[in-house]
Amino acid sequence: MRPRLPSQAIATLDCFGKDAFMPPIVDTRYGKLQGQTEDDLHVFRGVPFAAPPVGELRFRAPRPPEPWDGVREANEVGYGSMQTFVSGLELLGAWEMPVDEDCLTLNIWTPGLDDAKRPVMFWIHGGGFAGGSGATPIYNGQHLASRGDVVVVTINYRLGALGYLYNQALTDGDDPTSGNYGMRDQIAALEWVRDHIRAFSGDPDNVTIFGESAGGMSVGVLMGAAEAEGLFHRAIPQSGAAHHSLPIDIAEEVCRRYCAILEVSPEDADSLRSIPAQDMLDAQNALAADPQTSALTGRYLMAFSPVVEGGFLETLPIESVRNGRSKDVDLLCGTIEDEWTLLAAIQGVNEMDETSARGALAVTAGDADVANQLYDHYRDARTARAAASDALTVYDSVMTDYVFRIPSDRLLDAHSALGGSGKTYGYMFNQQSPAMDGRLRAPHAIDIPFVWGTGDQMRAFIGEDPQTDQLSGFVMDAWISFARNGNPSTNALPGWPEYRADQRYTMVLGPDVKTVREDREVEREIWSSDLLE
Repeated sequence: MRPRLPSQAIATLDCFGKDAFMPPIVDTRYGKLQGQTEDDLHVFRGVPFAAPPVGELRFRAPRPPEPWDGVREANEVGYGSMQTFVSGLELLGAWEMPVDEDCLTLNIWTPGLDDAKRPVMFWIHGGGFAGGSGATPIYNGQHLASRGDVVVVTINYRLGALGYLYNQALTDGDDPTSGNYGMRDQIAALEWVRDHIRAFSGDPDNVTIFGESAGGMSVGVLMGAAEAEGLFHRAIPQSGAAHHSLPIDIAEEVCRRYCAILEVSPEDADSLRSIPAQDMLDAQNALAADPQTSALTGRYLMAFSPVVEGGFLETLPIESVRNGRSKDVDLLCGTIEDEWTLLAAIQGVNEMDETSARGALAVTAGDADVANQLYDHYRDARTARAAASDALTVYDSVMTDYVFRIPSDRLLDAHSALGGSGKTYGYMFNQQSPAMDGRLRAPHAIDIPFVWGTGDQMRAFIGEDPQTDQLSGFVMDAWISFARNGNPSTNALPGWPEYRADQRYTMVLGPDVKTVREDREVEREIWSSDLLE
């Protein structure tokens, strides 16, 4: 981790000063950046925080960017990381962006370039560690920055095989551990923020990391990673926690299968660094379509994701948190009531009978007996309270809890028990989506436009009811308040109680905003042990 520079060495603003029509220019250690002014905000896009990870730098930890002479324009977003656009995600505001290996850039929205020290909100996008971009229009930082007088940063990081392939043949003296390149990109971006955000009137000592889905899982990983300590002070994992990481044996087998598709030896590091990026992506897509690999990684959900390799991650992130890491970090963590309905629909699963539901759960659990136990428990619990208990709904409910809710609860339980200075808060979104004739109920990702104030871009997903705009205001203000002082309470949501393992106070965010202490406790009972942790 690089030492922090004195703020006066980096926070020099060119003295076009009082001419409101001059574009904003900020000096960084690598050179001058020229942004643009939009609606009283200064915006800088496509800012390189690391060198392009190409050629000899592929499958290596990120290196600092090369300095430049003169003034570099920062008005256009950078390329997205290598990925394949998934049809159907337009509903969620996704777009088919230009992609390239040269993708390590960030975007900044700041209300001022002055002496103020504003809270920094640092966003990590989702996409299953295989897709997404910090430049997606629904992550427009304009609304949060202007509403809360905060500095907003969004980033790109390496995805898929290029970001998470674990292969010890790729290591050497400069890079002694393999895998987790995408996670190290996130840390490099946080280091850039630490060293430079003061020049953008942000406070490097008040940084909140927040992210959704794989971005939320990334937040959980960073909470458990020693290399990330001190780079952030608050954390908001949305629909993601600290459980989803691959063990070495699974990651090694994924590497062998991936290299077989590429027709290259895993030991041939030179070839792996020289194969065209599109060929690497094509092989990744072929691996994802392989049923045997899906069975191998079923419990872990993704073939390429953070790896517990004994270096960057010494153990599962949740265990690091239980052992005291991030005890002084404030935590706001939560999920959505029916997360898996959207993910099932994207996979084309629109109906199920009991046999197929039990079979699908067996792939995820890796054990047919455990799958049957879960299915029976959830079916009976839902039937007892007169909730829908058809096979697809039971399957969706189990997967929602396995992937999202229970890891979130376990992170909240662990963090609240640490006794550090970090406060702990929980929430549950239950806003219903009208999409697909309402079948999705309260699905994965519906929180995004409420957090970002970008509901107008996702009306087909969230609906036209004015209540959605009101709720978005509540949510934005809560996230901003948490980023400012570690407490999500606001005038509209006063007295948000802290979460404790013995008093699971949870703020429900939806048409009826309220605090609850118990929610679906019968289903939760089956997870009281370390089942599928």
